[in-house]
Amino acid sequence: MLHMTLIHWMVVLFFIVLFLVLALLSLREKSTKNMLIMVFSSLLLTIAAAVISLIVLDKYTKKGKILTYQTQRDLAHESVIVRGVMQNAGSYEIGYCTLEVRVSRNPRGGRVSSYFTPTKGLDFLTNKRGQKSSVTQEEEIVQNLKPGEKKKFFMSVRFPTYFEDPKYFLKLHCH
Repeated sequence: MLHMTLIHWMVVLFFIVLFLVLALLSLREKSTKNMLIMVFSSLLLTIAAAVISLIVLDKYTKKGKILTYQTQRDLAHESVIVRGVMQNAGSYEIGYCTLEVRVSRNPRGGRVSSYFTPTKGLDFLTNKRGQKSSVTQEEEIVQNLKPGEKKKFFMSVRFPTYFEDPKYFLKLHCH
């Protein structure tokens, strides 16, 4: 669910007023059929513009950042444990943040050995034995974060046993 700020509500109000103005202008049309088509099209146009505006506005008002993180490999469960601290870097309250962790396999043999081998379609996603080259997991890590507030997070990501020297990539999404 979208966590609405005052700016979000102003944008919604703007598009409601815009729809009402377009609907009143379409009432001037003499043909009932054309008038209904104009009202319906203005409704679709304002709804689409409002949704796009709210998504873009949400992206730029909800700013979170990961201050520190550390990874620890759990050999008993073949997983990586990611612990860290994230902060609300924006001026508005964040409803929730999800963390996407991608664990990629570090191929042995370097780039030269795989550079000249022919591949088909999406073969780069798996190796010759059909093994995955990366695993991605997304999880909600914090909720209701006030501006400037910091919270600790914890996440565990399982990956296959054949990953040697895995690389970790983190991506934070706040709403």
